[in-house]
Amino acid sequence: MGKKKKPAKQTLLQKTSSALQNGVKKTRAAAQRVWADLPKTAALVYKKTDTFIGYKWSAALIAVGMLALMLFSYSYTRYNYLFGNFPMYATRTAQFYLIDYSVGFVSRALVGHIISLFTNKVSMALIVRLTHVVLWISLLLQAGLAAMAFKKAWLQKSPLLCLLFVLFALSHHTVIPNVINFGVLDTYNLILACLYIWLSDTKAGKWLAPAVCFTGIILHYEFVMAYLALILSVELYCIIKQKNGRRLRTALFLFTVLGSAALTVYLMFFSKSHVKMSAEELAAYMRAKFTDFRTAGLFDDYFTYYIYGDYQGVNYSNPADFIRFLVTYSLHLVNPLSHVLYALSAFPVFGILICLWAGICKKAPKKEKLAYVVFMLQPLTLAAAMVISTDTSRWAGACWFSNFMLLFAALRTEAPALAEAAKRLTDAKWKRALLALIMLGAYACSAYIYVSD
Repeated sequence: MGKKKKPAKQTLLQKTSSALQNGVKKTRAAAQRVWADLPKTAALVYKKTDTFIGYKWSAALIAVGMLALMLFSYSYTRYNYLFGNFPMYATRTAQFYLIDYSVGFVSRALVGHIISLFTNKVSMALIVRLTHVVLWISLLLQAGLAAMAFKKAWLQKSPLLCLLFVLFALSHHTVIPNVINFGVLDTYNLILACLYIWLSDTKAGKWLAPAVCFTGIILHYEFVMAYLALILSVELYCIIKQKNGRRLRTALFLFTVLGSAALTVYLMFFSKSHVKMSAEELAAYMRAKFTDFRTAGLFDDYFTYYIYGDYQGVNYSNPADFIRFLVTYSLHLVNPLSHVLYALSAFPVFGILICLWAGICKKAPKKEKLAYVVFMLQPLTLAAAMVISTDTSRWAGACWFSNFMLLFAALRTEAPALAEAAKRLTDAKWKRALLALIMLGAYACSAYIYVSD
């Protein structure tokens, strides 16, 4: 027998090429197997997820996930205030923690007065620690609300509603406004609004409404533009939907409306007539309390205007002059590009919510239609607020929260109707694609606003 021929030796290039070809074949075969098994795997994942969400305690873990989404969006901005660092801007909010009712019953003095019950001296470190705690509480409450709403929407088999609450957690409007305005009183009012929404459908809800509204307005009368419409809208909804205790809830609703109006008018226009200190005396009083005044300074011009009406040598204590100045000042400093970006990031999503309310309103009994019409008007609070203030991010965040919290409140009693309205809104593939594109665009716009700020 002849000798077997030895196979020709392969060059390094040939060996490499052969290995790549084998690798490609194996990868392609593996991908085909995965693709073939994908429907089965997806069904298994969905089944396990559905089982998990059905557990009573699942909302707690979903809340952790929602908080993780919030921190993900927060992580790629340049603000690191949540984890120890704080801006020098915080020194411009220190006065909120130094003023108290020694000056008289004025807006923005409640937090400082509570602090004064425990200490006569206030340091920058105390302000920063307190602000960190309050910010984290506000984020946890929002994550919890989003988690409960997501769970309810999932159990109703509504992908659109689930995606909306994921968008709420991901959006920079949810996290950033209160963080970048480090130390402002808005965060306390947000916490009050969260507590009300948590308990709005309980027996305590009707009693909580006036308590939250009056406390929020005393904290800072910006509560009127930020959250009063939300609370009154939910109260009106509860009055219309719930038969038990309707008379009492209606009486408390009217008390809340009239009391909020009276308190706002007094604190905005007339409280400055009953102060017990001059502007110079108040500034000296706050400086004496502030242990870090020599290094941090104090923005005492803030109260010189808002309490005494003095700005750059002109007095605006007259109510008409006060309103005229606010509007003129805001319109003079308006940034059209900024407003367009905020509109692109918020109003398209508000449009989806309005379509949901319109879908329910169409099917609802005549006596219930008013509540949904009021819900549809909620985005107008942002337009109204921006006329009298240049703090666009603050108002955008508050309005973003308010519109989503109306959805959460309605989910408790109208979950099937909301799910049906969402289904009608996504009954075609092109509609689903368009809505997903709108949400993605809204997220991208909100990210651009805060990352490039």
